[in-house]
Amino acid sequence: MELLKPGQKLSIFFQKEDKLVEISCIISQVYEDRIVIELPQYFMRYINFLDVGCKLTVKVFSKIGTVDFNTIVISSPLEDEFSVELDYNAMKLTPNEEIPVVNAVETLNITMDDERVFRVNTFEISTEYIKFYSDYEFQLNDSFNCELILPRNYGIIKFRGTVIYVDPVYDNEFKINYMNMTEEDRQNLLYYMYLYTNNTSE
Repeated sequence: MELLKPGQKLSIFFQKEDKLVEISCIISQVYEDRIVIELPQYFMRYINFLDVGCKLTVKVFSKIGTVDFNTIVISSPLEDEFSVELDYNAMKLTPNEEIPVVNAVETLNITMDDERVFRVNTFEISTEYIKFYSDYEFQLNDSFNCELILPRNYGIIKFRGTVIYVDPVYDNEFKINYMNMTEEDRQNLLYYMYLYTNNTSE
């Protein structure tokens, strides 16, 4: 299976002042030496960071794992296409069965509206969702307040979570999204996942 191909989801990361910025994109074309990327409409606010020669970190989400590598901009969005350098020798694959994934060691505290509290074990987190195990039978569209406790004193991320998927085979596995998260907590989560990716052993 090809690790990189048109249509795949891709995230670009770069530092802006004291914030880490993530731009969610789509791969348009893959060549031997570069990747052409389709940017979202809001890219113009970050145009200075997407100029030729700028350094970026890229994460590509495939069905067999998350591919990440550092790269530079070859052609800017102001040209005919936006492309970054592709160096297959610099790519790192983190195998997994779902996309995107961090091998989670985080704890998730769930507080229901009736004040019942559940502490559950996560097994996959991303910038868009969390998967966790629980003996309690959550239902699709259940909504509750959450605290994601990150290891090594990276902090506690608070948000409102809604069940968006109940595993049809393993009935104790659930997937929730992030809602009502403060910008500070969003940045802390991005920074934590950025550190995880870049500190993972080669």
